[in-house]
Amino acid sequence: MSLERFAELWSSSSYPPDPVTEADIRIVEQRFDICLPDDYRQAVLRVGLPRPTIALLDAIVDRELDLRDLSEFLDPSEIVSVTSDWRDLGLPGDLVAFATDCMGNLFCFRDANHGEEAAPVFFFDHDTQAVDVIAPSFHQWIEEFCGVAPH
Repeated sequence: MSLERFAELWSSSSYPPDPVTEADIRIVEQRFDICLPDDYRQAVLRVGLPRPTIALLDAIVDRELDLRDLSEFLDPSEIVSVTSDWRDLGLPGDLVAFATDCMGNLFCFRDANHGEEAAPVFFFDHDTQAVDVIAPSFHQWIEEFCGVAPH
């Protein structure tokens, strides 16, 4: 279970993951008329949304890894507000933000075609408005962070 491992490695035990419900996810899906990928859905329903500490960014920077840092998972209400706000500022209309890096850039999904098991993770750079696929799935994206050794 990669999100569990991510939470163990990169979160403080003093701040457990924030719980997410099926109803929370449905609100996001209905608001944007999408299906979120099943691997994301199952992971956050089971684990919640971890709160990464600065240790993850420090490890990425200190080791000069070619990996964009994960600063914050967005809760469902933030997914709606951040996605809506950024669409007015250049986020393509088919992307839905679910997390940010330390600079406020967005990690996003596109519609997972009626609940596909996995869908690519996209990175939206708010400075250049470039969109890149950075992982073939949420699970594989989280696994990249689990492969970084803590200090």
